[in-house]
Amino acid sequence: MSEMAEMIERVVREVLAGLGHTVAAAPAQPSGPPPQNEEANDSLVLNRRLVTLADLPDRFAAARRVIVPPGTVVTPSVRDELRRKRIELVVGATAVVAAQRKSSAILMVAATVYDPAPLAAALQRDGVAAESRSSDCLIRATDELAAELASGTTTAILLTAYPAPALCLANRHAGIRAIHGTGADTVARDAGSVGANLLVVDPTSLGFFAVKQIAGRFLQGGPRECPEVFRKRLGL
Repeated sequence: MSEMAEMIERVVREVLAGLGHTVAAAPAQPSGPPPQNEEANDSLVLNRRLVTLADLPDRFAAARRVIVPPGTVVTPSVRDELRRKRIELVVGATAVVAAQRKSSAILMVAATVYDPAPLAAALQRDGVAAESRSSDCLIRATDELAAELASGTTTAILLTAYPAPALCLANRHAGIRAIHGTGADTVARDAGSVGANLLVVDPTSLGFFAVKQIAGRFLQGGPRECPEVFRKRLGL
């Protein structure tokens, strides 16, 4: 980022913070809704008043467009980064709602005492309809998730204190591509590299905010396609 862009971004953040984010800034230039024939996992939806570079790391590696509501302040450094990566910026409430409707997920708690309700509620506020389930057995939990994920229309998060056994069991299923979520900065990159449809997270070793960040970045954009380079090897 150039020194001027960094200064502008800092000034924008300070001004909006001082005003409590109550002043509507001029919206970014609209470029129309995304074409109907493209998949939702090509889009990154950001429902917020201010978008800075801090909102983007690893979240839009596979995106073709970033969608924001009208009135969102998009800093110059973000615009420069989107142009550099040839990612379209789309402004429009209709586009945001359409993308959100395609986002759904299953939260499965397995062999662990953990209440997924606060996480489900937080994801719901971000536009992801999350269905909570529980199982006292990792084997049954992964079998159930494999059946659900076979359709290719949803993603899932397995919350368990036993991530290593969970990953081993999950990835024995032909339709599951599971990854271990340990940090928000890497989960989107890892998910994109294998087209992951299941995230395994140990909520007992992470705080709620960390789990929410990891889950949110994994679920952003909906189901992912398995990369072509792995499809033959995985029998897909």
